[in-house]
Amino acid sequence: MGHHQFLRADAVGDAMLLELQAVVSSLSDHTILDELEVIRQQRSAIRSVNLVFDLGQVPYFGSALLELIRVLWNDLSHSGGRLVLCNASAFGREVLEIAKFDQVWPLVDTREQALDLLGAAQNVRQWPTELQTLIAKYDEGPALLRESISGFSSIQLRTPAPPGVWSALQIVCHIADFELVYADRMKRVIAEEEPTLFGGDPDAFAAKLAYAQRDLEEELAVITAVRREVSRFLKTLSPADFERTGRHSVDGPLTLTRLLERIAGHIPHHVQFIDGKRTALLGHQGK
Repeated sequence: MGHHQFLRADAVGDAMLLELQAVVSSLSDHTILDELEVIRQQRSAIRSVNLVFDLGQVPYFGSALLELIRVLWNDLSHSGGRLVLCNASAFGREVLEIAKFDQVWPLVDTREQALDLLGAAQNVRQWPTELQTLIAKYDEGPALLRESISGFSSIQLRTPAPPGVWSALQIVCHIADFELVYADRMKRVIAEEEPTLFGGDPDAFAAKLAYAQRDLEEELAVITAVRREVSRFLKTLSPADFERTGRHSVDGPLTLTRLLERIAGHIPHHVQFIDGKRTALLGHQGK
């Protein structure tokens, strides 16, 4: 399978997201045809039904891009899929309106509106309010953690405060390790019938997994990537799926809802301790 040359590709639910990264009018027909083939291959591989074209990174474009979108739209039409455009600049909107393409393809302001229009977010909106709130809390965790450690120097990140407890970096390493643990637990509860879920000793992890030598940005990247991946497949589930159960080796039966509650609350729990370190090391609460 080839690689994208002037687009960035992503996927949400049954939609493939394409974000323009270069001015298409300066590219050759051969390059555009190669890009079209890559998109087709990827759509087939991920079984994408719908397509969102995000035009926000490039202020202007011409007939070459419109022809690419037209061919993709033709592909989608034959398979029953839909195409939505978003984030067009003022110039881009004018081009689409002059060509009357805004009457053919829906044009909205944001990617979120495009996904809503396609129904990619419809499943979550049908969940009970408590479950919607829980997944939102889970999604917000990485940003909350990153904000909590802003302003720390590299020395302060590694300084136990008060002495004898974990440093802020060690806390972040702990969070990253247990993101992986909980991701595995939730995946197996979804995929298997009442799997056994083994416990993990945080102190043993900290003692053996080189917390003092690990890199902050790598740990934050792990946390962010794991939550993004897990959130994506959780949002495809029905409310009934959250009652599926695994058997924890220490705590006994745990539903998927309970696992999600635990990990969604994990970062806010530890942010309290990071805030305490901020007070001890920097002498104030503000960031």
